[in-house]
Parts: sequence; structure tokens; C-alpha cells
Amino acid sequence: MIIATAGHVDHGKTSLVAALTGVDTDRLAEEKRRGLTIDLGYAWLDLPSGQRAGFIDVPGHERFVRNMVSGLARVDLGLLAVAADDGVMPQTIEHVVVLSLLGIRQMVIAVTKADRSTDERIACVAGEAQALARDHGFDVRAVIATSASDQRGLGELRRHLEEATQSVAEPPTGGGFRLAVDRSFIMKGAGLGVAGTVCAGGAWTRGAGLVVTGTVCAGEVCTGDALTVLPAGLDTRARALHGQARPAERAITGERAAINLAGLSRDEVRRGDWIVTPDILAPSHRIDVMVSILESERRTFNHWQAVHVHHGTGHVTGRVALLEESAIAPGGSGLAQLRLDGPLVPAWNDRLLLRDISARRTIGGARVLDARGPARGRARPERLAHLRAADCNDHEEALGALVAVAATGLDPAAFFSSRNLGAGACPLPGPHRRFTRNEREHVIHERHWNDLAGHVLDAVDADHACRHDRLGPAAGELHVLVPGPADSVLVGAVIGDLCRKGTLMRRGAVVHRPGRKAKPAAKDRDLWARTVTAIEVTSGSPPSLHPLAAVLDMAPDDLRRFLERMAAFGLVVRIARNRYLTPRQIAEAESTVRHLLRENPEGIGVGDLRDALGIGRNHAVDLLEYLDHTGVTWRRGMLRFAPELRGEPGRFSRTARVP
Repeated sequence: MIIATAGHVDHGKTSLVAALTGVDTDRLAEEKRRGLTIDLGYAWLDLPSGQRAGFIDVPGHERFVRNMVSGLARVDLGLLAVAADDGVMPQTIEHVVVLSLLGIRQMVIAVTKADRSTDERIACVAGEAQALARDHGFDVRAVIATSASDQRGLGELRRHLEEATQSVAEPPTGGGFRLAVDRSFIMKGAGLGVAGTVCAGGAWTRGAGLVVTGTVCAGEVCTGDALTVLPAGLDTRARALHGQARPAERAITGERAAINLAGLSRDEVRRGDWIVTPDILAPSHRIDVMVSILESERRTFNHWQAVHVHHGTGHVTGRVALLEESAIAPGGSGLAQLRLDGPLVPAWNDRLLLRDISARRTIGGARVLDARGPARGRARPERLAHLRAADCNDHEEALGALVAVAATGLDPAAFFSSRNLGAGACPLPGPHRRFTRNEREHVIHERHWNDLAGHVLDAVDADHACRHDRLGPAAGELHVLVPGPADSVLVGAVIGDLCRKGTLMRRGAVVHRPGRKAKPAAKDRDLWARTVTAIEVTSGSPPSLHPLAAVLDMAPDDLRRFLERMAAFGLVVRIARNRYLTPRQIAEAESTVRHLLRENPEGIGVGDLRDALGIGRNHAVDLLEYLDHTGVTWRRGMLRFAPELRGEPGRFSRTARVP
């Protein structure tokens, strides 16, 4: 269990922790000189049950709220210290607000300096503190009068902490590992305490190296595991571990942990970074959230307001784009997108703290609904429906709800990543269809698929009814003709399915109904006969537009218009700006490419196709780019691969740079 102190400056938080644990958490020379906690301090307490509770002692001065918040990445219990002589003070209130906004719900209240006050005063302060905590939604486990100087109430406080430990639910260890870094340093030949204090014994087993400490927010890590430092994206691995200030082979959710990282220097990792399981989470500059504004705010919160955003142990500045209204009244909430000036590494349901741009007061909080929001269309109705569907704790239920509202399909990998889950963590809901967009597999509900198929057929029928000068519409233009937000990729997938069923037919780039009859005008037929003879060469590259125009004794612009008319009948396909091929030539190229990919599953290059077809390099480039667009191949770097290898686990994973 992790316990965080809270309370106004000089209300005895550090003294209380020292009296409970025997550890002075003020480790800095300036803290000793000034008698004031400036940065986070750490200690631990062995409970009678055999469990070990970790303490995070936070600074209480208003100037150090940023440091205070960075210690609350994951906390099970708040220990609120309120001095009996002062009572509830401004930072008492702000600390309670911060704990509440970050989702902490259990609290023990210690009325400190009880040796300096009467029983009546202690009872009054206890009532004020308890009312404050309950007004902000806390389950107050106990209110105890304490004194660090004469040990008053410490036994009772330990007992209540023990009871709270027993009642804290066992944290889930599923999902990717996440540790919010609050310290990093180079250590030689000494063990490490719960969060960075050097302790005797328990030495690291392999000499010097970078050590990071923090709270495990999710998942678990074992010695030897591959890890990534975000947002920098540095690959490393866990050489050795301490969990709850003890040498360990494993650290799990809810523990303070120290990790000896391989292959990194101190300046590569700092407070605010995250140590995570590779290839799940990613940095983000756009986060879709539910924003809640404090009732204590005097003004409405406006669209595009500048804020400080605190997350984990780090913070950045940014602006809040409200998605439903132009302003949120005090005490209100609403959907928003955070547009950040620097990257954060969020996951679904993480809690964020919003402070004003001068960093003097807390404005409100936010809860993550989508860790990587879109750059465009953030306030469209379908996007708002997506965010509401995402607001569900059950992963499988949320995935089903999202697929149900996603008329243009959903990227399951992005869903799992946003929730810090491995691919396939829960089954895809049925009934659904699969298609590929931007080299990633998407799913779409059968109902949306069928609706779109109906719209495609209606558009083809309408074109047949009013356009007698062509065989049918080009597949690439159908997404403009159908209603709704479907893009060319999804419409193309639906067209392919309809063609496989025989409901539609395709000639070249043209889509038409079976039995549709349309021929070029008589004046174009002779010219087409000469054109197809010139294009379908027996060896080498077919001529591009300008050489072809010279062969046919035509102006290039006239020839271009003629070829576009022929393309409307499916007789020719434009594969590049100045290059046209017949469907037969394209089919031969597709057959050759598929054969090459079967022989070379690790990818083919431009030169491979050039040599196989005996064509020029420019023609080979144009062909491969066209085949990329039509889904015959997909590109990664300079190579092309078979479509079935998209996203194959492990095939194209990063190579760690550490030993």
C-alpha cells in the first residue's frame, strides 16, 4: 500500500512520518537548514501483518504544489495532517482537492500537535477536517489526535493504517507495466530504499548503473524484462529490482520500486518520464478527456484556456479545447481535448490535474477517455459518441460499444494501446467485418458494413441511370458519391466484397453492375485500337503520356482527355500522373508481384520488380505505388510486403540497443 501525506506547511507531516517509521524524509541540505519540506520524501512502515506500507511525504508550502502533485502518481490512502493549533488552512484545502481530483478516495486524518491544544480545540479541528474530507468525497477511515513529540496516538494510527491495508483491494497486475519516475541517479555498491534512500545491505548485484525510482502504476516487471523510457522512446531492460525497499525479482502494481536500468545514462531519464512495457503506450500531444471544474472557481472555464497539466510525476503547459460548449461553469464538467505544448504518456482513465497558467491555483481535473485524440474532427457528433462509448470500465463492453458507434470502423490496436493492454486482450465483438486502413487492421460492425454496401449499390445504380457515356463510376470516386463520412479505403473494401460476391463487377478502375453495356463512341474506337497497340508493348516499359502522344501524333492534353474517356469504360487505368496501363498489364504486374512476395517474404524492392518485368525503374516505381494504393502490397521503408504480413507480431519489432 502507498500512503501519501497531505496538509498545510508546518502542520507536522514530516515529523509524523518520522515518528511512525523512524525515517526523516527531509533529505536535502536546504530542507534541513530551513526546516521546510521542499521535495518529495520517502519512508516505509512494517505492519504487524507482515506487509510493508510505503510513505510519500509531500511538501506543504504553496510554492511547492508542483512537487507535491508529482508524488501522487498512484496512491491508495491519503494521510491528512491538520495541526490542532492552526486548524484547516489554505493548503489543507488545496491538498484535499488535489487528492480528490486524482481519484484517491480513502483517507485517515491525523490532528497533529495535540500536546499543544485542549481536548475541545482538538475536537473542533477534527470535525472541520472530517467535514472537509467528506465534502470532497472521501471515505474517512479514522480521525486521530497525535503528537510526534510524546508519541500520543501513534499506536492507534498504526492500527488504523493496518486496517486500511487489509481493506485495500489487491491491485490488478494485468496490462502493460507503468512506472512514473520521480528520481534517477547513478548508484554504486549499495541497496536502495523504498524510493531512493540509501540503506545498508541488499546491494545491487551488478555494480554501478542508472537507478530510477517511482510508484508502479500498472502491471508488473521482472528482472531481465525489456522496457522503454517514454516519451524519449529509449530501449532498456531491468538489470535488478527493489520492491518496497527490498531486493526483489518482481515489482507489481501499488508498490514503490527501484529499477537498475541497462545501457542508459543519468541525463537520459528524469522525473516525469515513464518506464513502460515496450510497444503499448506512446507519447501524446492531444488527449481527449472529461474535464471537471472546481465549484470554488470564480469564473467560467473558457474554450482554449491555457493551463498547466499535471500527469504522473510530470507536467506540461497546454490549452483546453472544449468540445460541446464554449465554456464550463464552476462545478460543471464536459468533454474536451487537451492540446499540449509537450508530450505526456497517458492511458485510459488516468487522472490529470489542471492548474491556472500562472501555476498559483488548482482549477480542476480531467479523466482520460482517449490517450491520442484526433488532429481533426475532434468535436464532430460521431467523435463525441465515440468518447461517450469509451467511458466504460469494462474493456470488453467498451470495445463492443465503440464498434457499435464507429460507422467508419475502429482500430482495435489503438483501443488496446490507449488502455495499456496487449493486443487481443479481449475478444472483438460480433458480428463485425475486418478491413485494412493505413497498414492497420480495423473492424466495423456488420450493420454499418451492410448500410454502406447499400449506399454503394445505390450510387452505382444512379450513375448507370444518368450516365450513358461510361460503363460506370471509378471505384476511387464512389466514396464521394455515397452519403456519410466513409473514406475511400472503407468504400474500397466494401466494393471488393461486393465484387467477390458478384453483386458488382470491376473493369480496370471502373465499377458496374453485371450485364451493364456501354461502349465508346464510334469515333473513339479506331483511335483506341491504335492506342492499345502502342501501350501493350511486348518488352520494356510502355510509353508514358508524352512519348505516347508523339507515337499517335496527338497533343498531350488531347490524348489525356481521350484516355480519361477510355478509363470511364474500364479500358485503361491511370496508375500515375502521366502513365496509363490496360487492365491486362496491371493483372500481369500483380501476378508477378505476388510471385515475388511468395519467393521473398522478407520484402521486395523496386529493383526486384524492374528485373522481373524487364522495365525501367521509373515504371517500376509507378507500378509499386499503384499496387500499394490498391492493397496488393504495403510499404515499409524501401521494401514492399504481402498484405497478410501487416502488423505480424515480432516481424518488424525494434531491436534493443542494450546488451
